[in-house]
Amino acid sequence: MYKAEIDYISTASSKSDFSAQSIFNFWQITPAKDGNLIAIENNIRLHSSYNPVREATQFANQNDISQKKTVIFLGFGLGYSVNELSKIILENKDGIKTKKLILIEPDPIHFFAALYYLDWSSVFKIDQLIMAIGCPVNSLMALIENSSSINTGHDGVSAAFIAANQAFMNHSMEYFAQVQDLIARNKRKNEINAATYNKFARLWIKNSFSNLHHIKSLRKVQDLKKSFANKDFPFVLVAAGPSLQKIFPQLNELKKHAYIVCVETALRALLKEKIEPDFIILSDPQYWAYRHIAGLKSPSSILITEISVFPPAFRFECKEIVLSSSLFPIGEFFENKAGSFGSLGAGGSVATAAWNFCYEMGAKKIFTAGMDLSFPAKETHIKGSSGEQTMHSVSSRLTSVEKQSSSSIFGANAEYAFDYKNNCVQTDSRMKMFAWWFESRLSECTETKTFTLCSESMKIPGIEYSEEENEWLLSSAPELSESDRHFESAQEKYINFDADYSDFEKNLNNLSALINKAVELCLINSLDVEERLADVEREIGENPLLEIIKLARPSEKYLETHKTEPKELAVYTKLQEELNTYIHFMKKFHL
Repeated sequence: MYKAEIDYISTASSKSDFSAQSIFNFWQITPAKDGNLIAIENNIRLHSSYNPVREATQFANQNDISQKKTVIFLGFGLGYSVNELSKIILENKDGIKTKKLILIEPDPIHFFAALYYLDWSSVFKIDQLIMAIGCPVNSLMALIENSSSINTGHDGVSAAFIAANQAFMNHSMEYFAQVQDLIARNKRKNEINAATYNKFARLWIKNSFSNLHHIKSLRKVQDLKKSFANKDFPFVLVAAGPSLQKIFPQLNELKKHAYIVCVETALRALLKEKIEPDFIILSDPQYWAYRHIAGLKSPSSILITEISVFPPAFRFECKEIVLSSSLFPIGEFFENKAGSFGSLGAGGSVATAAWNFCYEMGAKKIFTAGMDLSFPAKETHIKGSSGEQTMHSVSSRLTSVEKQSSSSIFGANAEYAFDYKNNCVQTDSRMKMFAWWFESRLSECTETKTFTLCSESMKIPGIEYSEEENEWLLSSAPELSESDRHFESAQEKYINFDADYSDFEKNLNNLSALINKAVELCLINSLDVEERLADVEREIGENPLLEIIKLARPSEKYLETHKTEPKELAVYTKLQEELNTYIHFMKKFHL
């Protein structure tokens, strides 16, 4: 389509009666006072009517821009600002750190018009240039989020300068509003990830080294996936929200027609109803997550977990324990050697991991139960869940169950949303973030339909409430036989584990030595320090454990509160602390 349009422009331009205004008729092109062209769209002037180049130069020289490595343009008009910033980058001016330009424009014809009226040669000389022209909003974050640089850290595109000139965005206001919302959500997600890492990194590292030996003996999700190749049945994802109470009478019937996938918080409530799920998902490394299954047993269930969970989880009495991919660098290193374990993704909630498991097993229809992400009727948990039981066990005159429930409801930036019957329900910013993760994921997986069995749950775009589908599941869906619940398949043996572990030790020690060297370089005053640091960073980038550095690299927020000169010293000192933690636990749990 776009090639045809370009061909038409090329052909038309050779004709004597060609007028760009007839093709790019959304703009009125007029000269500024200094003779340069400017564009007017919908009676809005896009550039200075006196001197658009000077206006763009002043923009490009802003300190906020010069100190950011990435600049994202949401629209660009004729492109004066993009061009002037490109020239400054190419001149390698001292003090400017901008290296990467990202241009976002939903309408290709607006882009072609800018190329027609203005010389963009300097822009196309930028090495790190990304042009997202005509891209769907949901594709943008994967396209522009930088994961290739050590200096990206947790913040990624969230730490970039966002050039959002309202005049450049007016022609596609809805699109750019969605992009801005997407970037804001991604920034919030990255902040949560950074805070979570800072709080739990030591626990993840300790658990992973303690559990590493299980990789040799346990099956992986990828092995399990093979046994679903010829099975086409729906899945029911059971979470521990209050609305699950209404589904209990139907669960035994539902189990006849669907595989039951239970998040660990709901297991106690299900077992109390004499229902053993087919699969239990446990992905949180905290002790309190393990407590949800502690002391329980479910002989006919398969526990899906990963090596960073609390170690006693591997003593849970069940039919089998199956490993999924780890979200952290220790497990990732061995997975890269042995082959994919089967990723359940990262969504901040065990429910997102459970949905991803259903999807990976080939589910065409997924039904959720108790996944409220809100507080219907001001309730926090399903009765009988481990969360509710914990409240009772620690309650006292000063910390009653009611007081604890109130803290849960109002303790995380209370907000409001709507359920599937358009009733107002109370939620909070954390659960809205989980809902956004689902919304984003579902938009990528359109071949799988997701429904909720509970109309009281918070409404999530992409998840439908359909009484017809719910009735089909209960009465018309084909029943599963015993063979359909037979999940045997060949296990891919991890033959070279001992050799790979030795390789891991060597790479970790090498990485630690490089970080120590970088810290030493930051402390000396020498003309060639920057060049020598670049050499060290190049070596770090070639280390197979580079993901450790990417994950541990301090966020922009951390660096703002730990200011030091040079800034690189704060970065490498923080990385040095993290590497020392890895080495400490590697020695403690040496295999």
